[in-house]
Amino acid sequence: MEIKKKNTKLIILILLASIAVSFVLGKFKSEPDKIASITKPPVVASLVLKKEEVQMSIESQGMVTPLIETILSAEVSGTIVDISPQFLAGGVFRKGETLIRIDPTTYIVALDQAKALNNQRQNEYEDAEKIRKQGYLSESEYLSIVTALAASEAGLVKAQRNLDKTKIQLPYAGMVRGKSADLGQYVNLGTKLGITFATDFAEIRLPLSNLDLAFADLPTSKDISSVTQVNGPRVEFTTDQTGSSLKREGYIVRSEGVVDERTRMTYAVARIDDPYNLGNADNRLSLPMGTFVSARIFPDENYNSIRIPRSAIINNRQVIVIDESNRIFYRDIKLMRADKDFGYVISGVSDGERISMTPIEDGINGMLVRVEQ
Repeated sequence: MEIKKKNTKLIILILLASIAVSFVLGKFKSEPDKIASITKPPVVASLVLKKEEVQMSIESQGMVTPLIETILSAEVSGTIVDISPQFLAGGVFRKGETLIRIDPTTYIVALDQAKALNNQRQNEYEDAEKIRKQGYLSESEYLSIVTALAASEAGLVKAQRNLDKTKIQLPYAGMVRGKSADLGQYVNLGTKLGITFATDFAEIRLPLSNLDLAFADLPTSKDISSVTQVNGPRVEFTTDQTGSSLKREGYIVRSEGVVDERTRMTYAVARIDDPYNLGNADNRLSLPMGTFVSARIFPDENYNSIRIPRSAIINNRQVIVIDESNRIFYRDIKLMRADKDFGYVISGVSDGERISMTPIEDGINGMLVRVEQ
């Protein structure tokens, strides 16, 4: 029991001694050297503003559609006896090429009969002229013979036309979109044969907002009615479907002149020539019918404005101006219009001022910055 008490006292003494030593060491411990922290001004990239004549572009998009598209129908009845190798979906044909031929036998016979009847009526008319001059033919008989001749001539024209209609030809070079009839098929008047379209030109409808219309410089109704062909603003087309960086140029030919009731958009119509590049022009993007394209319209008129990259504009209404002492100030601006790359400023900043191209978090007016050289 005595030994246990001695051990307890010893432990307490050791603890007290440890506390005393720690206190003495802490009392005489030297303070660490303090390092002054200095916050440096942020580094920003700058841009010197310049007022200049700029050409604004207007972005839109649309689908390539044919300028001329034809639904082919049989104009006479008969069996299809010949079809061009080009008369299939994607087939390219020449102007005036026979795509389909309907059995002409019946119509050749009808034409021969019409020719014979017309020759007979012509002879009767010539005989009637001689008799009439001699005074032996009444006026009513003469008129009846004249009428018969006119009817036979009309029948001859009709028979020739029916024979011509056995050959399905088109007055343009084009491509077959779809085929609805084939060799050996009997067709009646009005039977659908297929669909074709011209390949010399294509059109793209481009929706434009009211703000876009103010700068698009579209041809007016007066311009369109006064000339055969209107070449409006230039349009540049691109597409991501081919993975190609090639571009294609066209031009605005008209506005549809009606505001869409649902979207409140007005459609401008652009035209391109040889959309399939059948002429094999170098570095020319092929735009098949149905291709969705992005379009950039370049109006002819230029505007005196300051062009600022969109990345430097805050919420479409502010920029960060850097003064001569490299201090920043937030400045309200007024945009004439903006696209995905630039904003076009008409007030708020001046020619020769500097702005920050670098976003500044928690920036305040008067903050000092360092400008990249």
